[in-house]
Amino acid sequence: MARRNYKRDKRGRFSSVAGAKVAGTAKAARKVARGAAQTGARKVSAGARGAYVQGSFEKHLEVGQGGDYKGVKVGAEFRTPTGRGVVGKAIVGYHGKPDRRLDVTPKLDKPTKTLTVTVKPNAGAKVRGASGASPRKATGRRVR
Repeated sequence: MARRNYKRDKRGRFSSVAGAKVAGTAKAARKVARGAAQTGARKVSAGARGAYVQGSFEKHLEVGQGGDYKGVKVGAEFRTPTGRGVVGKAIVGYHGKPDRRLDVTPKLDKPTKTLTVTVKPNAGAKVRGASGASPRKATGRRVR
């Protein structure tokens, strides 16, 4: 099998003519790709702006308690030009230990757009001893 001889300069490097062609082609390709990406991004963002259903964010915004979990549910509706729709939602919830000391509850009043967080002692919390120590055994602990 014959080996192909590539053109080299006097220092033994590959010929700059071939490199210039490759570099020029790559540069042109990058320029075209960048322009296409920018155009595509503009079209997508314009479509997304027009796709949002007005008022859907407020409609799908819930703050409070759902079952044993307390947290936030956020969502929004989007429509395509042909009328198809999609709802995107995210839910973040917190379920602490039942014997935690404080009970934290978030509430949202939509008409006034007010978020209220109430913190009160938890009725199901462990009762602490007279010295303030935990009712668990204190062996092996150092108090400084």
